[in-house]
Amino acid sequence: MKKSILFALGLASLVYADMDRCVSCHGVDFEKKALGVSKVVKNMSEQEIKAALDGYKRGEGGKLKDIMIKEVNLGVDTNAMAADVYNEAHTPGFERPDSEFIFKKRRTVRTLHKLKKYIKDSKEEDLSKVKNKIKSTAFTYYVYDKYLRDHYDFNSTKANEKPLNLEDMYKKVSEVKTCTDHSFSEEALFKCRLKFENLAGSLVLDEVKAQKEKKKAKK
Repeated sequence: MKKSILFALGLASLVYADMDRCVSCHGVDFEKKALGVSKVVKNMSEQEIKAALDGYKRGEGGKLKDIMIKEVNLGVDTNAMAADVYNEAHTPGFERPDSEFIFKKRRTVRTLHKLKKYIKDSKEEDLSKVKNKIKSTAFTYYVYDKYLRDHYDFNSTKANEKPLNLEDMYKKVSEVKTCTDHSFSEEALFKCRLKFENLAGSLVLDEVKAQKEKKKAKK
């Protein structure tokens, strides 16, 4: 029974990882044309979505079929995926699943997806805003994640050898997201969130270090 439950959690996590690949092209609420050419999924019925997925599974489709055929041939249940996509498209943010772990992972994946986009769309003059966004996200994780609060050691955080720029932060957030995509247990997810907490903590320590150096220079 225990193995069955773990296997089910693993499958569910894979579904959400697949969902994240979907939103990277179709938009968080499936409101965009993928690569500017697909139909807007948000405007499709659940039956239309399933029909499209079944077509890809048969090797049929439009301009993006080469991409989509790979996605739906990962052992995807088109009934379940069509229902999930339809619900995602009509639920602002996300709908809370029954499993607390899946909910936590799903929330983390989507938050990191949006954070990556925010960083990518930012300019160097927005650096302080990006840092604040990362710090506030890390704080939210810490406040609402009891497992993280019970296991996180603040002393494990260290300042960076040199200040991070936007590219550095985008790379580090991307690494955390990839880690999260492949997490199928509370412990594995904790390791990913720990990386993110350490990133946020290092930004705080960088600021403290900079302030000390500034005061020292004035003397």
